[in-house]
Amino acid sequence: MSFRLRLTVLASLAVAVALVGASFAIYYADRAELIRQTDVDLTATRALLPPFHTRSVTVGRRPGGVLTPAQRLLAPGTHQIVLPRLLKAVQVKISKRKAVPGAAKPASFSTETIGQVHSRVLTLFTANRKVLISTSLVDVDRNLTHLRWLLLFISIGGIGAAAVLGGLVSGRAVAPLRRLAEATERIVRTGDLSERTGQRGRDEVSRLSARLDELLGTLDGSLRTQRQLVADASHELRTPIATLRANFELLAAPERLDAETRAEVAADVRDELESITSLVGELLELARGEELEVAPSEFRLDDVVKSAVERAARRGRGVTFRTRLEPTVVSGVPERVERAVANLLDNARKWSPAYETVDVAVHDGVVEVRDRGPGIATEDLPLIFNRFYRSAKARGMPGAGLGLAIVKQIADAHGGTVTVDQAPDGGAILRLRLSPTR
Repeated sequence: MSFRLRLTVLASLAVAVALVGASFAIYYADRAELIRQTDVDLTATRALLPPFHTRSVTVGRRPGGVLTPAQRLLAPGTHQIVLPRLLKAVQVKISKRKAVPGAAKPASFSTETIGQVHSRVLTLFTANRKVLISTSLVDVDRNLTHLRWLLLFISIGGIGAAAVLGGLVSGRAVAPLRRLAEATERIVRTGDLSERTGQRGRDEVSRLSARLDELLGTLDGSLRTQRQLVADASHELRTPIATLRANFELLAAPERLDAETRAEVAADVRDELESITSLVGELLELARGEELEVAPSEFRLDDVVKSAVERAARRGRGVTFRTRLEPTVVSGVPERVERAVANLLDNARKWSPAYETVDVAVHDGVVEVRDRGPGIATEDLPLIFNRFYRSAKARGMPGAGLGLAIVKQIADAHGGTVTVDQAPDGGAILRLRLSPTR
């Protein structure tokens, strides 16, 4: 069943329930009012009986006998009384009963069939009389029958009109959804993530369309980034792989190399393998994306930085690390934050001259690494966190331009930032900011 048909059916059911409920309410309210009016007439008859001269038919008397009003009220029997003001024929039946002091009962109304006629009856009790005042309900039943048919026709017509109007309204209501579904199916069929659904407005469907466009934009950007990463990785791997192939070909022909040259080629092979191993590790780090692998937890940022500095000092190659670490607690994944800090330290070590000092500080959730290198050119500042970007000065140095890109990715995943500034007396200052918990 289509969504439009479901809307039409639901609208018709809602109207049907409302019409049927209203019809029952109208019918029983009108029936109660007609019965109430009949009861009022019977009560009025009780008050108006004495003043009227009526043609009476009394059981056991000669036909046509006329009683005085007092005799009429006292004589047992059945009497037909025409009340001109009420325009009704009312039947009065009086029967004797054994006199019982204080036996009078309150008047009561009931609906009965008298002589195969549906009637409304008022029953009165006196000390020695039982009086039944009744009137026919034929007119009431006829009116209620007409009302039932009228309400039935109104309900059927209303439900039919609701079905037709519901179909028209639901068609207009689901039109934006239909266009959204068609656009989505077209995007899935063509695989073109640059296309957008294009619906704008303030209603729920437009909001859904806007969120879907945002999702498509995110997917498109992610796909472009993935393709760019693959292309850049292929480009970066092409040179060391070609170098390795050439070196292996030389090593495979030992007669072409002397011992010294063979040792140099073997050293080149080791360097290229280390370069490729490092590059593959960085690519794997980038491929992990910005999602945290495990649930974040609180940890001491200064302890993580201290551990990273100790490892960097062991391979510092003449560079000294000077630390100023204040106790700071942050939330995140310690292993990934340590990887980001290690990349900042490696970057500072790479650019610092031998026997220089790299300053490392931690305070208020900020890791600050300051090197003594040549600094960063103004034109390079907006680009240093891009993947595979290497400035003109860095192209002759080892690395693939992924270290700072990994730092930015980890910072983004933790809701933090990474920035770079020029040091007043030379060198660069990189700051990794995380949100401290206390």
